[in-house]
Amino acid sequence: MLQLIGKVMYKRYISPWLIMAIDGMLVVFSIFFTGWILNIKETWFNFPFDNYSIRFILLTFFVTIFCIFSFRIHRSIIRYSSFSDMLRILGALVFTNVVLLAINYIYKYTSGQGLEDFFPKQLIITNFFVTYILLFMFRMFVRWLFEKAYHNGTDSRFTIKTFIFGAGHTGIATANALLSSDTKYYIKGFLDDDKTLTGRTIQGIKVWNTDKEEYILKYKDIDQLIIATGRISNERKAKIFELCYQNNIKVLTVPRVKYWVDGKLSENNIKEIQIEDLLGRKEIKPNTDVIKNVLGGKRILVSGAAGSIGSEIVRQLTNYNPTILLLDNAETPLFNIENELKEKYPHAEYQIIIADIRNKKHLEDIFMKYRPQIVFHAAAYKHVPMMEREPYEAVLTNVFGTKNIAELSLKYSAERFIMISTDKAVNPTNVMGATKRYAEMVVKNIENLSKLQNSNNNTSTLFTITRFGNVLGSNGSVIPTFKKQIASGGPVTVTHKEITRYFMTIAEAARLVLEAVTMGNGGEIFLFDMGQPIKIDDLARKMIKLSGLEPEKDIEIKYSGLRAGEKLYEELLTNKENTLPTYHKKIFIAKSEECSNIEIQKYLDELQQIIEKPFDQNTNMQIVKNIKCLVKTFKSNNSEFAVLDTE
Repeated sequence: MLQLIGKVMYKRYISPWLIMAIDGMLVVFSIFFTGWILNIKETWFNFPFDNYSIRFILLTFFVTIFCIFSFRIHRSIIRYSSFSDMLRILGALVFTNVVLLAINYIYKYTSGQGLEDFFPKQLIITNFFVTYILLFMFRMFVRWLFEKAYHNGTDSRFTIKTFIFGAGHTGIATANALLSSDTKYYIKGFLDDDKTLTGRTIQGIKVWNTDKEEYILKYKDIDQLIIATGRISNERKAKIFELCYQNNIKVLTVPRVKYWVDGKLSENNIKEIQIEDLLGRKEIKPNTDVIKNVLGGKRILVSGAAGSIGSEIVRQLTNYNPTILLLDNAETPLFNIENELKEKYPHAEYQIIIADIRNKKHLEDIFMKYRPQIVFHAAAYKHVPMMEREPYEAVLTNVFGTKNIAELSLKYSAERFIMISTDKAVNPTNVMGATKRYAEMVVKNIENLSKLQNSNNNTSTLFTITRFGNVLGSNGSVIPTFKKQIASGGPVTVTHKEITRYFMTIAEAARLVLEAVTMGNGGEIFLFDMGQPIKIDDLARKMIKLSGLEPEKDIEIKYSGLRAGEKLYEELLTNKENTLPTYHKKIFIAKSEECSNIEIQKYLDELQQIIEKPFDQNTNMQIVKNIKCLVKTFKSNNSEFAVLDTE
């Protein structure tokens, strides 16, 4: 019998019309069973031969079948019947009873007699309970049979042996998604921290406590483990991943419920665990009410809107219903983010603007036309080795591009200007980081000069700087590079075995930027809690393991040496800085070293003169010398510009 059921399972699902036929037979049976029950006690009608009975049989059958069809009860896959299916059956039968009682009432009070029922109410009420019990028991029996056949291993073609970590709602939804998929799975059990569930069964699947996880992963012959709970830290995920890697078990994860399609989990939603899942921190929940008060309904310009951080800021801004001005000079990435907005955020109001922040005249036309109230400045050159070779381009974009957009924000009375900076601006050892620190000082200078020009020592625009480290998965970051190197068979290139970096996810960085906007009073440099720094060598090894390969054996790790301008350890504060807390535990205010407005303006004017001269072989050296004069903590590392540090 179980073998036959196993074959039926393999051949997919019973036709909905067959289910409808079975339900129809059950309805007929319940009608006659109801009449037989009541006929024992009642002597004033003769079921099924009198008029009462014939009316009841015919009307009840057709009305019930119509309601079952209308509520699409027959469209359910009965081997996976759930509580929602039972509610639908209940709704269909309640509606059936309402119709039958209404017919009874209309007949009684329109027949002219006012006394005689069309058919006895006892039949209607009793039949309701009998029909529901029969339909319910039929589905539970079929489900039990299929689970019995499944868990007895009746078909060897169910080959992917799986454990599910988490026996809550998400875990059960995961089990249902696997059982209903075309792929052949065998769910061997649940793992859960809740000791009250230990030893119990859910849908016939045993629940094990996590204190047995090492034993289970080692000895239970598992092909994959699916993490189906949000109540688990990334440190715990990393530990589970290491255990699974040691036992050649694939690790997958289930996304949060909001990412399920129509509130239902499908097999396609279940993905292999990513490096971001092992390195990221606990999800930050922004103070949406406060952010909405500041940003809601505003005209917001985002420079660098097609970049990693800029595009994520745009995505999160859509939650607050502003008009978003997406400004970038990268045509194809801007085209891609526009298509994403059309597809995923159809309600968003936005304007795509192709422009270069180095072209102040065009930029001013844009400010004059749109009058942005909030400006997020994320446009910048960020690749350290490239900017070390091209200081001229670095200052044009990172320094003068920032100066252009900051001055125009002030001129056209934007409420807030927010610059996205980097941890590489702290004690910089490369041109990229030094130009970002230079830009921070220029923004501060613009704000200070504005205050001096106002008698009340105030400015209409609040200038804020946010500073954080590397972003996981951003364009050109180490993670996409490692993925490509692993996919091509290696080697994976790490510059130095001891090199470390701070990391956060793109979504986390964007949330903290939006949160920082709400607390800025002007002039602050906000630092984000980046957690613990991560060794790039460890990152590379984990990514190789995630690919199911072994470091040094399957994929070589090659140490290429520090690149020009690169340092082993990044910092978030200079030696002369300290921090102040904010109401958000992951955001701090840096007390930055001061530099006089006169000095900043002096070197900025000098830099302007350098870039306006015809470019020659000494131009880059002159530019870097100027930067070092203003950014006194800038000491070149492994770079041709190190000679300037001895002068």
